[in-house]
Amino acid sequence: MIYHINRVTMKATATPEQIEGVLESWRNQGRSNPAIKSFVVGRDHGGDYTYGAVFVVEHLDGLFAYLTHPTTYQTDHLGLHLVERLEIFDVSDDDDPDLNAKIQELHRRRNELNPQIAGMLADVPTYTGSGVDD
Repeated sequence: MIYHINRVTMKATATPEQIEGVLESWRNQGRSNPAIKSFVVGRDHGGDYTYGAVFVVEHLDGLFAYLTHPTTYQTDHLGLHLVERLEIFDVSDDDDPDLNAKIQELHRRRNELNPQIAGMLADVPTYTGSGVDD
């Protein structure tokens, strides 16, 4: 299993309505994407972020299906311009020693397939995560 985790802090200029729209868009991803086996969206507790979402997929193909699903792109368009800080990472129980490199490659491939989204991610003031070149 792969747990794909997004943590965000919104810009001070983001309205409550805009924030709820982004959270609902994340929820829609979980409900509508068949690659997602379970998900949770809500407040981030115990860290420096305000909101988070966790999407569970079974394998690398499922992760790529999540990353490239229309609802994922929809959430990107709706919310990335509202984000001050973003951290994206993946946790897995797979023992493959090359899993990290494979996950990184999926994120890079997604960004190559959709340069507009890659540009939007680059515009987030503080962004760390999978597929980000150092």
